[in-house]
Amino acid sequence: MPYKLVKRRNPQDPEGPQKWYATPNSSAPLNEKEMVQDATEFTTLSPMEFRAAIELLAAYVPRQLKQGHTVKVPGLGTFRISFKSRGADTPDAFNVQEMIYDVRIIFIPEAGFREQVLLNFEFVDGGVREDGVDYASREAYKKAKSGQSA
Repeated sequence: MPYKLVKRRNPQDPEGPQKWYATPNSSAPLNEKEMVQDATEFTTLSPMEFRAAIELLAAYVPRQLKQGHTVKVPGLGTFRISFKSRGADTPDAFNVQEMIYDVRIIFIPEAGFREQVLLNFEFVDGGVREDGVDYASREAYKKAKSGQSA
């Protein structure tokens, strides 16, 4: 997993000094055609069948979540809705539109899926970002900075 070092302030200590933090340096996802071909490469499933199954799942999950169901996708994990709520003094004083907020979709991966993703997981230097400038690696950053006058 590539990461990039970024200099910023700690949100819990906004007055403190800036420090270097690692952030994921994810590459762009495969386009739909590439993803479908890659996923079906060593299977008897046709790319069209796979695409149809993914589209059905993508339509099914939101429908179930909106009905208040938790959705377990075998081999992948579980989706559920979570939200925060302000309190009301009485049930009649509770206003749904004003008091429920921060609605989120939570995904909890199955143990096997999580293990498969994290098995032999490694971090790779993806560079440094400082003042909006991206450097390809820490070495490139050091070289660029050593050439500057102090």
